Amino acid sequence: MRLKARGFTMLEMLVSMAIGAIVLATIVQLFNQAMKVTWITSQRSELQQDFRAAINLMAKDISMAGAGALGQQGLSQNSVALPVSSTLPVYPCSTTSCNYINGAPVTYPLISGARYLYSIIPGPNLGITINGQTTDVLTVTYTDANLALNCYTVTYSSATNLIFTLPSVLPTTCILPTGITTPQALNDPVIGLRGGDMLLFSVSGVGPAAIGVVNTVWASTCSGQPCYTVNFAGGDPGHINQPTVSVGSLLSLAPPKSIQTAVRLLVITYYLDISPVDNVTPRLMRIQNGRTPAPVAENVAYLKFTYDVYNGGSVSANQTSLPTGTTPSMITKVNVAHMAMRSQLAGSLGYQGLDMQTSIAARNMTFQQEYPISGTAY
Repeated sequence: MRLKARGFTMLEMLVSMAIGAIVLATIVQLFNQAMKVTWITSQRSELQQDFRAAINLMAKDISMAGAGALGQQGLSQNSVALPVSSTLPVYPCSTTSCNYINGAPVTYPLISGARYLYSIIPGPNLGITINGQTTDVLTVTYTDANLALNCYTVTYSSATNLIFTLPSVLPTTCILPTGITTPQALNDPVIGLRGGDMLLFSVSGVGPAAIGVVNTVWASTCSGQPCYTVNFAGGDPGHINQPTVSVGSLLSLAPPKSIQTAVRLLVITYYLDISPVDNVTPRLMRIQNGRTPAPVAENVAYLKFTYDVYNGGSVSANQTSLPTGTTPSMITKVNVAHMAMRSQLAGSLGYQGLDMQTSIAARNMTFQQEYPISGTAY
């Protein structure tokens, strides 16, 4: 018996190939969808993580606003008078430039003819414009508790120099940071004074009296004890050091006045700029004192703040700018009205987006408003 060997017909092969192609295309499509979902999920997780990191840092700074020497002041609560002259003090500045916010410096608030550094300085519409929307700027100030300047005695030398001396018997005002057994050297390369640092001085228990940018710190000898001469020469980019004016300068500390205490302030500004890497990507920036600005998070495309303001027993909530008759010293809460982030995919903009709102109480300022030391509300 003869057997015939028979293969597939052309029609059968075509049908099989068509079915295989359909199955393969389905598998590829499912794989691409799974990869896309995985990418979207991981990208959203990254956006959320960036959000958390950014807002946690911002919330820490805002909640500390007014802590330390800027609280409990005289007529201008939570503030310090800056030099009064035709040369206006500006912020934020590093030791070389002041053009970080929207390509130009910003002047401090003007109240009754004088410029003041406040614990919270609103900056509505002072930031850059992104997609036709103008962004905000925010500055907060509080005391740096990491450097024990309160352990040093301060002596006036000239309108540009002060002498810090560590006495053999530490004063009662000396409060050391946790874990520190002896006051740090002022020229310590890590924690010591640096160019651009801002110091606040009190005279005879009443302060603040003056504020200045530290330009140079060097060691000298003073009665056998560690002694440091700190220079506050004029010419700093922020125009804080103005040795010849009588208000808001070291000249106002001259004898017979006696300098009682000194603290280092942390003056921190948040704002948006455009990354110089591609000149496209917006990012959230943070600048502290006179240091170089540092990016906090990329792809932050919008930033807006509102404020709760305490005035005479009532609170005006969610104010985009300060109501008439109020000052930044009356702010008790900062509301992040919008902090929008967007992702990027292969250089394209707006692939995903998140918008966050939250409120942060300035604890020190809120406490003072509700329980004022003078017995009356600010």
